[in-house]
Amino acid sequence: MKELIREKVLETKKNLVLEKVSEFFDERGFDRVKIQDIAAHTGLSVGALYKLFPSKERLFYEYIAYQIRRFHEELVRACAGIEEPRRMLEIYIDLKFSTFVSKRKAIEDPVIGDPLFFVKMNTQKSDPAGPIYEFLADLFARLGERVPLKEDDHMKTAYLFNAYTMGFIEHWLKCGGDLQEDPVEVLERFLNGMECRDA
Repeated sequence: MKELIREKVLETKKNLVLEKVSEFFDERGFDRVKIQDIAAHTGLSVGALYKLFPSKERLFYEYIAYQIRRFHEELVRACAGIEEPRRMLEIYIDLKFSTFVSKRKAIEDPVIGDPLFFVKMNTQKSDPAGPIYEFLADLFARLGERVPLKEDDHMKTAYLFNAYTMGFIEHWLKCGGDLQEDPVEVLERFLNGMECRDA
């Protein structure tokens, strides 16, 4: 019981720090800040921060995992009461693009510098994006009941869809401009490639 309480306290402390750190990374980015700056912003000593996160890189991974959890919560809230899977996929696209726009400063260097960054995130033990892929796979399963899809493995389709939408984000980060794609059009282009159509 003591161990469980200790773990819960540690998790609560981490989440409070990650909430505070989120503001900091959103404004200043990651690469140019020092651990001392982060400690000062959170009101912790450098030592206390290192007890929670053993390195700056680990803190950043935890920050991304925290953002992914928050994204999933927001996605579920935004889709509450909606039955149409296509509409929910459009909401996913819109929310994903707007989230990345609001976090550009924080993610810019890691995403550009390492195209496999999010793949590495998802292969960690915690798999923070797992619930999002399950959410998407369920939507594609429901969609496939109405319109046959070329791919029967709905989880695979969820991964393909994530990679497809990430392509818009990576292009925006690398080439600039606005990330103001129409979610309806983005989804339609993806589904045109996935739906079984009579020749």
